[in-house]
Amino acid sequence: MGATQITYEALNNFYLKGVTAMELCVPDVPVGEIDRLVAELNDKGFGCIPNYLQPKDLQRMQSFVTSAVQRSNNEYVHFNGPDEVSGSGLDELAHSPRFKKLIYELYERGTGKKAPEQQSFYQVLRCLSGQSGQKNSMIFHYDSYIVTALVPIQIPNSGMAGDLLMYPNKRTVRKTYLSNAVDKVLLDNPLSQRLLRASVNTKRFSPTRIKMLPGHLYFFWGYRSIHTNEPCDADKVRATALFHFANPHGKAN
Repeated sequence: MGATQITYEALNNFYLKGVTAMELCVPDVPVGEIDRLVAELNDKGFGCIPNYLQPKDLQRMQSFVTSAVQRSNNEYVHFNGPDEVSGSGLDELAHSPRFKKLIYELYERGTGKKAPEQQSFYQVLRCLSGQSGQKNSMIFHYDSYIVTALVPIQIPNSGMAGDLLMYPNKRTVRKTYLSNAVDKVLLDNPLSQRLLRASVNTKRFSPTRIKMLPGHLYFFWGYRSIHTNEPCDADKVRATALFHFANPHGKAN
């Protein structure tokens, strides 16, 4: 079975019928902590805020994922934007003033530029499971957005867990969309993909491996970093919420 995209309406009666909406609670991250994150992104390629989500909020998101995967016959399913995950808590996170402030300040302190007047994030929830989940793995790429924030919702605690693999900060922000497109063509071709996959288990050229924990909040410069996820075992679920911010070539795209 191929990849599936399920709208929230299809889950409404199955999961949230009669459930009272709850207010998401996230911390107000101080400037000093943001500076620490920026230093980690520039040094080792990623930064993390442990236990960013409250247990009750994480549990609500996990329930949404469980229902979605069940309705996709335990195969890969994804959701785009806050409306498609309405009621899960991820929609509230996307609109949270504290979360937005954190992303904007991370961008500004990391790039030295004023954050663009972007009203919303490019938001995706990816749920890897089954054979189609494995097919949607090990695809190395650059993101189109400068900042990538990743929230693991469900991660297997044994076997293949779908680790995040990364060659961090391998390019600068390109001045033109054309030069950005050239980078992506060079990376997306089959030969480059085979070489990168072959390098994963080597000592000299292996990527940074990030073993993620649910409820933590991870950051990296997605535009500048070559990255992918390893597959998870077909009988397990790996679900991650991604929030992308600041596309430098937005008008060209």
